[in-house]
Amino acid sequence: MTPVDDFLNEKTLMGLAPPNAYIDGAAAAEHGSVRILEHDDQHLRAEVADTHIFATQLLVRHGALEWSCTCGEADGRLCRHLVATALAT
Repeated sequence: MTPVDDFLNEKTLMGLAPPNAYIDGAAAAEHGSVRILEHDDQHLRAEVADTHIFATQLLVRHGALEWSCTCGEADGRLCRHLVATALAT
């Protein structure tokens, strides 16, 4: 089974996130806005401080990366909070 960390690289993230979300997420990760709550081979769960605290999750299911964020902007594309979570690892 493919580990979640195999998806958390710049090339993959840039393909899954709009450019502005990638740039904003990278800045948030660099500024320490991410608190990793769980991280194992199949999933990554965190909280990201932004205008509110947002709960994020990235996981591998059936060999594909799936995600969720409580901001509501991660419908089909990664939001800045998910990018920040991925880059904080």
